[in-house]
Formats: sequence, structure tokens, C-alpha cells
Amino acid sequence: MRERFVRFGKWLPEWFTAGAAFVYYWIMALYKLTQTPIWQDEAMEFYCSLPVRGPIEGVTKLASMYERMAYIQQQPPLYNWVMCLWLQVSEGEWWYRFSSVVFGFGAAIGLYCVIKRLCDRYMAAFCVVISSSIYIWMYYIKEASEYAMLVMVLLWLVYVLVLICEELSVKRIIIFTLLCAVAVYTHYGAVFAVVPMAVSVLVIALMRKDFKSFRIGLGAFAAAGVAGGVPLIWFFMLPQSTNQVSTLFSEREIIIENGNLFGDFCFSLASVFKWCLIDIDRDTQRLGLLLNILLIVLIAALVYTAVKTDFFFIKVFFWCNVAVFMLYYVVTKLNLYAYGWYGNRYNMFIFPLWLVWILVSLYEFVGLLRKSRKKAVSRLSGFAGVCLVLGGLLYCLYGDYRISNHWWKMDLRTVVQEWYDLEGYDMPTILDFHQRYAFVYYFTHDARYDESQWENIHYNDEVETYSNNRSEPFREYIQKIYDNQLPDEVYLVTGQWNAFCKAFEHLGYTVEPVVDTTAKLYRAVKNEEVAQ
Repeated sequence: MRERFVRFGKWLPEWFTAGAAFVYYWIMALYKLTQTPIWQDEAMEFYCSLPVRGPIEGVTKLASMYERMAYIQQQPPLYNWVMCLWLQVSEGEWWYRFSSVVFGFGAAIGLYCVIKRLCDRYMAAFCVVISSSIYIWMYYIKEASEYAMLVMVLLWLVYVLVLICEELSVKRIIIFTLLCAVAVYTHYGAVFAVVPMAVSVLVIALMRKDFKSFRIGLGAFAAAGVAGGVPLIWFFMLPQSTNQVSTLFSEREIIIENGNLFGDFCFSLASVFKWCLIDIDRDTQRLGLLLNILLIVLIAALVYTAVKTDFFFIKVFFWCNVAVFMLYYVVTKLNLYAYGWYGNRYNMFIFPLWLVWILVSLYEFVGLLRKSRKKAVSRLSGFAGVCLVLGGLLYCLYGDYRISNHWWKMDLRTVVQEWYDLEGYDMPTILDFHQRYAFVYYFTHDARYDESQWENIHYNDEVETYSNNRSEPFREYIQKIYDNQLPDEVYLVTGQWNAFCKAFEHLGYTVEPVVDTTAKLYRAVKNEEVAQ
């Protein structure tokens, strides 16, 4: 059957199979690109990427791009540097989001090149299609953030690792080192992927008794660590840590699920796996048992493949991925990364590594079954291959459904539109801590915008709403900005009913929703007895 398929495939030129896969990527990536509005993190990235001098009204009093990256952001600077150039073309919503689509296309090409080199061009095209139906990947393709750029760099890093597994050379080691630096300067989490992969390169050199490559690799990694790491830590990590609400690690409790370390490890592994695969609590609960069974079967297939195969890269990448997750698990469990949580965007660096590892291993797994001397096992290879292809296609259908129906972001776009329609600029307006970035973006990019409209707007950059649910700090803040001369009516822009709203109630206001979507616009009206 496989032979007939391959013969049929020869009639299809590579430009057709690869082209069809990449066209599918572009369709999925551009679909509903701006249906959801720019939310807090995207708007924050936007303003940290603007090379403007001086404070940005409504956003921050920090006067330079470096200060904004060092004291607002919690990530390395490379993405903002790239976006600084990108935004010179346009500051529009579509163009801003389109940057991630371009990075995603670079990732798709990287994935294609990796799979083609390790498997074949048909599998490579199939994998690009599957990846383009993964909800979490498409979610971050449609978000202006560093994650698509991170995945792109890591996939090309894996490609160079494949080349190194084939043949060591000084050129490949240098390229590998440079990509490691680019990855770490894109996202701090990349360190968990880069370190085990760099160690793998050194181990490969020792296994082949290529001591020259070992010395060059060790020197290159050390030089990159010092030359790139010291400035990154000094100019960015240290200043950023002073503004990070999760810096008091000693005060955060280390929680082991049910007091069972092995069980906790398995729970964390399953959380990351489910997040990469579906990323939705409702579906996780509904499909929980099925996904757990799938994970167990998958682990068994990966281990079997790593033990039985003669494919050097698969053996190297198996231990590399084990080391990546172990390192990530320990550091996160100690509350030194990702707020101590598993299964979220902070483990995005795992996604491209697992994607390549799983796809290549399953391809090799079917091949091992086919080569088995046992006829019964050999006959299973065709069935296994059909199951994997059909499973991949069914997952694409599921992913396409998810992508078309399950987008969620804070809708400040609707809030601003309604606020403008109500001529809210004529009334005192307070922007809550986390919502001010996106509000200002849509406020200043609306055709109705006028600089004089800032007169009645105050933005809260002093009290972080979600880190303190007591209303007292907000009452003090409100009284301070209005010099104890509280207005009769106030618009309040926030993400949810919170301590800010409670503060107005305690000050004698009736707070009513005007826009009640994923973001909120409230009108606070002073009660008659208070007004008198």
C-alpha cells in the first residue's frame, strides 16, 4: 500500500505538495486575524516598541523606549526591537497582528525543512497542515507577541541540531550558537530549551571523539553566555524583576499535588500536553480521560521508538526533550518561572520541540513496525499508519472548529467605540491599571480622536487591581486624583467587577454597567444624599 502511495506521490511535484500545505497555513493564519481586539499584553508590546521620546499619555510616565522595556515589560528586548522597525510601516491593528503571521510562516518553513530532512516531503507537508490546525499555535499566530517569533527561532535551531547530528562542523556550531542567543533574547523561557540542546551538541562531539568541535562548541557557548547573558541580565532582567509582582518567590508556597512527587510530575506533564493540544478547560474536562490515555500510549510509543531505532537524531532528541521538561518542571515548581503554573503560554518554548519529537517519532514508529520480523507486528504497521493519518485529519477538523469558534480577548475596542458614541470624553473617565494600554490604543487610533479629550481622563498606574482586592487603596487614589472634589458622574474602564468598583460604592456612588463584554465600561453616579 505504501509503495502504491509513494508511486502516486511521484506524480505530485514538491512545489504542489509544499505549496498546498503553505497555502493552508496562510488561510488558517489570516482567518479572523482581527476579529478579536488587541488586548492588554498586545497593547503593552505596542507602546514598548515605539521609539518615542518622553512620557506616553495614558500609558506611562517613562520617557524612553529602553525604560519602557526595562520597567514595564517582563521579557527580553529582541521582539520589541524588531517591532520598532515593523511599526514604521503602519500602526494599524491588522498590520500589527500580521507580524506574527510572518513569523509563523517562517516557523512553518522551518518545520517543513526539519520533517523533510528526517522523514520525507509528504510527511513534511502533512505536518505543516496539522500544525496549522493546532488551536494554541493559531491563537498566538493571531496575537502580536513574541511567541510566534520564539517558535520560529526554535524550529530553525532544531534544524541546525539535525544537521549537527548528521555531521559536526565549526560553521554549524557557530550558527547553532547564534540561534541560541536569538532565542534567549526573544523569550526567557527559551533557556530551558537552549541549555539541554547545547549540552547535546557537546555530548555528540564527545561521543564522536571530535575534541576540536567540543572545544569550539564549549568556547562558543561560554562566549555567547557571557557576551549575551551579562547585558541581558544587567540591563533587562534585574530592572524587570523590580516591577514583577511574582518576585517574592520565598513567600510563594511550593505545592506538590496530594503530597506525591511522582504524581505531581505526571500531573504537570499532562497539563502541558493538554494545553498544547486543546487549551480549553471545558474540553479538558470533557476529554480528560481520553487525553490521559492518549498521553500514556504516546509516551509508550516514544520510549519504544527511542529504544529500538537506529536513528541517531531521535535518540538524541528523546533525551534532550526529557532534560528540557525536567529542567522546566523543577524551576517552575520552585516558583522561579511561570508563577509556578503549568500548562500556559510560559511553556510555549516546549511546543515546537514536542511537535517535531512526536511527529518524527511516530513516523519512525510505523517504520519499525513494518520492519519487524514478526509478521503479525509487521501487518500492524499499515493499520497504525492509517490510524495516524486519519487521527491527524480528524484532529485538523477539531482544530478548525476550535479556531472558528473559540477566541477570547479583552474587548476594549467595543468599550472605546461605545464610550465615543456616548461622548464619554466630556465626562471624567478612569482607566484601570491593566486596561489602560488597550484603551489608549483604540482611543488614539479612532478617527474621532482629539488631544483635547485627554482633559477628563485619568489612568491608574499606581495600584494594581488584581494584586490587591481591598478597596481602601483605590478610595485613597480616587480622592487624590480629584483632590477630594468628587465628580457627580464617572466612567470606569476595567476588565471585571473589582476593588475599583467597590471603592466607588463605598464613596457613595451607584455603579452600573454600560458595556458588559469581556471588558467593562461602568458609569458611577453619585447618590443624591451624597451629592447634597
